[in-house]
Amino acid sequence: MSDQPQPDLTPQPSRILAEPATVQACTADLHSPDEQHIAAGAARDQAAFTRINAAGG
Repeated sequence: MSDQPQPDLTPQPSRILAEPATVQACTADLHSPDEQHIAAGAARDQAAFTRINAAGG
């Protein structure tokens, strides 16, 4: 048997929920119009593939 440490499986608090919603934090989350367009396209793709998989395709 190896003596490797076991991973810590204790639930950890969400870093996102722990941070205060300040103007500076929100400004740091903003993306350029191109990045927003790419993210929206990726979300549409993910939703489409989810519907295809749910339909048994």
